[in-house]
Amino acid sequence: MLKKFKHILYILLLSVIISILYYIPTIYRFIHFGDLYTSVGDGLKQMIPFQMFLIEHAKQFTMFYDIGFGLGGDYFSNLSYYYSTSPFAWISICFVLIYQFFANYEHLVYIVIANQIAIAIFKCACIIVVTYFLFLKYNIRKIYAFIGSILYACSTVYYYFTFTWSFFSDVMFYLPLALLGIELLFRQKKITILTLAVAVTITSNFYFTYYEFIILACYAIYRIIFKYKEDILTVKQKLLYLILCITIGFLIGNFGFVQGVLSYINNDRSLINNHVDAIIPFKKQYNMLYGGFYITISFLSITALFLKPLYKKYYFKLLATFTILSLIGSFSPYFDSFFNGFSMPERRWVYALALSTAGLTAMLVQHIQMITVKQFLLASVPPILFITISAFWQQSFYSWLIFIPIMLVLLLFKIKHPFKYLNIAICCVLIAYQFTLIQNYQDKVIKKYTPNIKTVSKSNIYSQQTSSKIQKLKENQIDDLRRIDMLRPLSINSAMYYNFNGTKLYSSIYDAEILKFYEKDLLVSMPRNSNSYYASFSERTNLNSLFNVDYTIKAKDNLHYPALSKRIDSFKDQDEYFHIYENTEKLPSARVVNNIYNDTHLDSPLEKEHAMLNGIITNDKKSNKQIKPPNDLLKSANISYNNASYNGKRLTVNKNGGGLTIDLPKNTAEKYKTLYLMMDAKIIKPRDMNYYISTNENKIFRYRLNYRYIRPHHTTTANIKSTNTVHIKFKKGTYHFNLKNIQGEDYSTLKNATKDAQSQNIKFHNKHTHYEIDLNKNPSGNLVMPIIYNKGLKASIDGKPVKINKVNYLMSNIKVDKNDKKVKITYETPLFKTSICGMLIGLILLVWLRKKYKL
Repeated sequence: MLKKFKHILYILLLSVIISILYYIPTIYRFIHFGDLYTSVGDGLKQMIPFQMFLIEHAKQFTMFYDIGFGLGGDYFSNLSYYYSTSPFAWISICFVLIYQFFANYEHLVYIVIANQIAIAIFKCACIIVVTYFLFLKYNIRKIYAFIGSILYACSTVYYYFTFTWSFFSDVMFYLPLALLGIELLFRQKKITILTLAVAVTITSNFYFTYYEFIILACYAIYRIIFKYKEDILTVKQKLLYLILCITIGFLIGNFGFVQGVLSYINNDRSLINNHVDAIIPFKKQYNMLYGGFYITISFLSITALFLKPLYKKYYFKLLATFTILSLIGSFSPYFDSFFNGFSMPERRWVYALALSTAGLTAMLVQHIQMITVKQFLLASVPPILFITISAFWQQSFYSWLIFIPIMLVLLLFKIKHPFKYLNIAICCVLIAYQFTLIQNYQDKVIKKYTPNIKTVSKSNIYSQQTSSKIQKLKENQIDDLRRIDMLRPLSINSAMYYNFNGTKLYSSIYDAEILKFYEKDLLVSMPRNSNSYYASFSERTNLNSLFNVDYTIKAKDNLHYPALSKRIDSFKDQDEYFHIYENTEKLPSARVVNNIYNDTHLDSPLEKEHAMLNGIITNDKKSNKQIKPPNDLLKSANISYNNASYNGKRLTVNKNGGGLTIDLPKNTAEKYKTLYLMMDAKIIKPRDMNYYISTNENKIFRYRLNYRYIRPHHTTTANIKSTNTVHIKFKKGTYHFNLKNIQGEDYSTLKNATKDAQSQNIKFHNKHTHYEIDLNKNPSGNLVMPIIYNKGLKASIDGKPVKINKVNYLMSNIKVDKNDKKVKITYETPLFKTSICGMLIGLILLVWLRKKYKL
């Protein structure tokens, strides 16, 4: 037992050393050049801010609902796709919290960025250890099992996954752990490892669960059909014990899985461009042997596939079968789509190929003496020839190529002359080869996606100047449910960087009701029409007041800012100037109203805004009030076309900036503050051109029709400063266009609503574990709050439970009486108690089975 413990400790220590050596160049680049170990895309836009968000909430022990998660929502469930249920993520968070506890204060963003390397090293060491023990089960000798585990853990796949989406490389640990569990089950009748592997995979990420299920199912089927000589279970027993392990594992890990599934069901990722080609394009990024973006596998693993004698080995044949099927499948995007839930093709299954090819390489080196010199040389020709052609085609040379002839010579020597120290030399060359391969991958493949520490401030992702301005704005907020609207080019999740309540979110998962509110209910023209995203209220003053947007930060040259706002400050950040605007008509965070409007009686966005200001909008109650429809100014307008023609359905623009000019009645500018133009505007051709809808100072960007993540088209509203002349301009092209109406807003409704609400003196407090609202003896009626409604929200008035209703499409409402004093709002994640009970049952079952049946 002591000898086994020492062996594990020795392997763990070696794994940590190798992982650190593997990341020394990355650490050097970070310290000396400021190169970050995260991508300039999703890394800075999602991975870093999401981790910061979770760390801040972990420190405060907040409930799982937060008003600062975009417009608000269950951040724990919605971030289960990323970090919130990942064990590795919480270990990473502990690293940060420990550092913050012992070290001097430093901006959290820089700690999290540096921690990306620390958790990558930790995770890499864990992967080496578990893969090593798996390869031992494949009858690979210790030295080669360790080398094979390095080839897998230190692969380009691991670097790519951790660099791009740091949570995604977790699955590279779960896969060998589950495979080790299957081997222990079939050969030793031990259920613990497989059960825990299933549990940790299921709770970590429901997306991983789908991937793993496919791969593990194929592996288990192969192991059941083709029995290994050391298997002690019959076919029937294998099936029964697999079902048992999966069931108990699911019970133990069900909490994260349930949260992930619920968030996925409540999400909306409508895609209109889901065409999948039959064959992958002939591009460098798909080249798996030379300079591939997704994976670069060892030439020895391909050589091994052509060596017939090795197929006598059971586990070699298993891995070779999987590798061959994977290589064949890799030629079609349908294979990628299948592993992505039949959605858009994504090459995220290649970590399994990295594992199988690492195993094949280790087995080839171990069993090379089963091969003749002639067989080995002939088998080496296809991969080497392919690599040579690729090098000339790509016109690039990678330094890892020098290890090919060295490795060939060493292996040929081993076939004929197995010297004592030859194995050590081969292992050293393999480590050096993998080390060099990663450096080439970093320098020549993903360098252009690597941000520099200067990017964080220069691209306005995070800067001290902006942070200090925001902190001052937060100090002036009237309560705990106020918002700041700020959009930065590279970080839609700016609110998470600066720790304030914002109006934007870029995430793959969130409440679909929010998109419905933007696209169908209020027809808000967002800055861009792509999936996984919502942002701002298009500077519509009524909506800003309804959702407590007190301050708007805009670039100096952006003239589209909210009406009824005043500029209170300006500042320079890097080379760009910004203005800060304050909303002069601030609605309280909670107010009591009595008017009820039915959604079916409201037609235009402006009518709906007025209804929400005067009362609440519902679908399940009869209205007790009616909104007078605003006049349609389009009926008395004169329309002319500039470098464009219109046939009633199609608008043909002959020159960039062409479109239509609308002359409105002369008193329009004096009578109103803002104009609302409700329109359908969608490009027909060209399909491959990004375009815009420019309405005076309001320029609405739209993606090209063949953009991968474009949202389905919907009617939109352009809001502009009131004027007598409106210019609507487009890029050159053909458009489906229909201007439905033009309405004017003088904001009298907002001003009256603000005056009435402020007199109520209701106070909102964020206590982190719950929300409190002091009613101060206000009149009976409907207490309405811009808290995004969720079924998990619970409320009580003076200690007595009450019902929370959904009103205004996505806000929360509670019926209150004039004698009520305090409202308390809490949140319980759906199925929380059921999931915890399931986890406890699973753990009890596992302990009982281990003790009673020695499993």
